[in-house]
Amino acid sequence: MDTVEIINQIRSIDDKNGIYLIESLNSESGFFTSDEQLSYISLDNFGYPYEGIDTDYLRLQTHVRISAVENNQTYADDYYNIIIYKGNLEDGNLESFVQLCRIHSENADELNFKEFFYSLIALFQLPGEQGTKNAIGLYGELKFMQLVYSSYGKDISELWHRKGSYSQYDFSNGKESLEVKTTLSDQSEVSIKHEQIFSEHPCYLVVVNCDRYENGETIEELIESMRREPGAFRGMNFSINLAKELKRVSSKDVRETRLDVRYTDIYNTKIINPFPIIPEGVNHMTYRLDVSEFEGLSNEQKEILIKEF
Repeated sequence: MDTVEIINQIRSIDDKNGIYLIESLNSESGFFTSDEQLSYISLDNFGYPYEGIDTDYLRLQTHVRISAVENNQTYADDYYNIIIYKGNLEDGNLESFVQLCRIHSENADELNFKEFFYSLIALFQLPGEQGTKNAIGLYGELKFMQLVYSSYGKDISELWHRKGSYSQYDFSNGKESLEVKTTLSDQSEVSIKHEQIFSEHPCYLVVVNCDRYENGETIEELIESMRREPGAFRGMNFSINLAKELKRVSSKDVRETRLDVRYTDIYNTKIINPFPIIPEGVNHMTYRLDVSEFEGLSNEQKEILIKEF
């Protein structure tokens, strides 16, 4: 059921007091409505005490007894945890809320209910930067994940922004990191923060070179293609981070900016460091680096790196 159908179902119910099932997600959770608000409700398997937390967009209620659903009696009389979506039903955040709740219902063992709620708070409090530059960077990171999966059968999406907003690198496995820079086809320069890329931490620089042209794919189409993969791109960490990144991109760019990858190169930063010795007193150095001057990893080296990552 898509968000339009959910909204129509909510608005078709005249009773303001009862709880009505909108969509069952599994035997323990689903979407419900009461007083024209959408709720994600899941059986309290954690034994939480009763608690209520309110934000501008969301309300958390834990350990609430639900004994009667007006249009469905398949859910047991028991204690449930509830997240109520308080925003306007026409708000663009509703689609993200619905999508993430669906994924959480399938992966509740990855993130307990309260942790999931706090992740949603962080998401809905993000400012919308709405930049085309952000759109190109997001396309490159997503496309790199897809290319890695199609070429090597490895899903690295759960290693993407592992620490959320505090992540130093785009991908990290705890030992090594990958930082992705996306450029357009007429550019071979990437913006570098020297202390990030050329620090003592093992890091590889991934450069995704793209064309922007009418026959390319949009970010929206790329995401749909990734979601059709049955064995990848399903985890909670990936889904929450994707929703956060989409908040930083205009919906117009997501739907209309068309890109395609010309090539992807990976560089060992220990080899390509243009400033191996930094003069004393120089800190926080940022510059444009022309990567065309360097040789990337061979296909064999790429395969070894990715399969061991």
